[in-house]
Amino acid sequence: MDSRVISANHIARTDGSLLNVMTGRVPLSVVWALTALGAASSFAAEQAVGANHAERASRDAIRCASGKPEVAIAACSNIIGDQRETPENRASALRTRASFYQQQGDLDHAIDDYTTALKTVVKTAEQQGVLAKIHLNRGLMFFRKNDEAEALADYNEAIALDPQLASAYLNRAAISANRRDDDRAIADLDKAATISPNESGIYLSRGFIYARRGESAPALADYSKAIELNPADATAWRDRAYVYRVLGDDSKASADAAEAIRLDPDATSAHLYLGLSLQAAGKAAQALDEFDRAIKLNPRDAHAYMARGNYYLAQRNLERSITDFTEAIRLNATMTAAYVNRGTAFFGRSDWDLAIADFTSAIALDPKEGAAYLNRGLTFGAKHERDRAIADYTQAIRIDSNALDAYRHRAFLRQQEGDSHGALEDYDRVISSNPRDAEALRGRGFVRLNLHEPDAAIADLTAAISLNPTDALAFGFRSLAYAAIKDFKRADSDDAAARKLNPTTR
Repeated sequence: MDSRVISANHIARTDGSLLNVMTGRVPLSVVWALTALGAASSFAAEQAVGANHAERASRDAIRCASGKPEVAIAACSNIIGDQRETPENRASALRTRASFYQQQGDLDHAIDDYTTALKTVVKTAEQQGVLAKIHLNRGLMFFRKNDEAEALADYNEAIALDPQLASAYLNRAAISANRRDDDRAIADLDKAATISPNESGIYLSRGFIYARRGESAPALADYSKAIELNPADATAWRDRAYVYRVLGDDSKASADAAEAIRLDPDATSAHLYLGLSLQAAGKAAQALDEFDRAIKLNPRDAHAYMARGNYYLAQRNLERSITDFTEAIRLNATMTAAYVNRGTAFFGRSDWDLAIADFTSAIALDPKEGAAYLNRGLTFGAKHERDRAIADYTQAIRIDSNALDAYRHRAFLRQQEGDSHGALEDYDRVISSNPRDAEALRGRGFVRLNLHEPDAAIADLTAAISLNPTDALAFGFRSLAYAAIKDFKRADSDDAAARKLNPTTR
């Protein structure tokens, strides 16, 4: 089997012609700018019955409005339970206590208070804004409890009560995005941006959706706007770095990732993006440092192990790459690319059965992962199981009709199986897409030689040699073609050249 290296967008260079996937992109870790609005917390300093009560009521009012959560909750509870307080003060204390429960992450108590608060507000035109904000905050609590249906109902009600409440559109967009209803999410974010054009979180959230959809231009515009509005937001710099990586601009990606790290040295994914950009720029040692930092910051980040594993694989350090891919799989057993790339490493050390097991696992996770079929086909070929190899190459071609590597390798096996015409069709497909594919030209030249077409064989082999003057096989095959047309002088010259390049050539 040849050891030609294949490269493609976001595919690492590996040995054995195996494809290594998912090295250039790391999924965005979205940080939705979900918004909660604080409840009203002013209390009327009305005359209370009795000096002691007045003093206590005043103290509770201050603590309920501005104390630490534990102190504030106790003070607000005093007001809520005090029948001598006005209904307005008790209702306001209820909303304020809900907001402190919210701060503490006590979602159930916050929901209970917001629900009770909704019953205390008189439903008048003047109070619609208050009701809208309560629905907004309760919706956020439901969202954090992963109860999207209840959250969506609250956000819808908030928007119905106050169509200018930008936060409700933003939060509703988060639910649509979670459900992969990107068009609906973008529509809500467009509305939010119209209402609050200076809210950076809106652009950050919309940029995430565009980036996930592969729409780099609008994603870049939104992240840049978020940075313009809030240049201290590390997340915006980090995510714009991701888009620059997708666009292949590693210099700008590195700069943005570095700025994200300056703003937030513990931003794991920023170190990861910086490492990938440095690796693409050929700065291997610096890239490894960033991958190491990412793992140190978050030892449970499967993508960081994946990236470092790819680094070691590119460096031909198979054992360390296998260790990192194994850890990535332990942390995320559904990471298809980790199985493909660990299989590639196993292939590199000739562990055929382990490689096949990993490629098969990748296929089970994603039946449309063409690289897994291609690589498993190569491994079956290494085990001389040609029929199974051809079947995998054929499936890779079904998945991607432009999978030239699959055509090339299938052509080679078809030739070995005696299917010269099938081999010729596959080589034609490769060469029509890439006339400078020296390996395919050499292969087609050999097929034409076997089909007794020596002149056509000589043309292909001459083209192959011009592209790769050190190809001993091409010289050897052309020697046979010249001999077939009785041009023995050129045949002898090519035979000598082949033996000089590779003394074992026969």
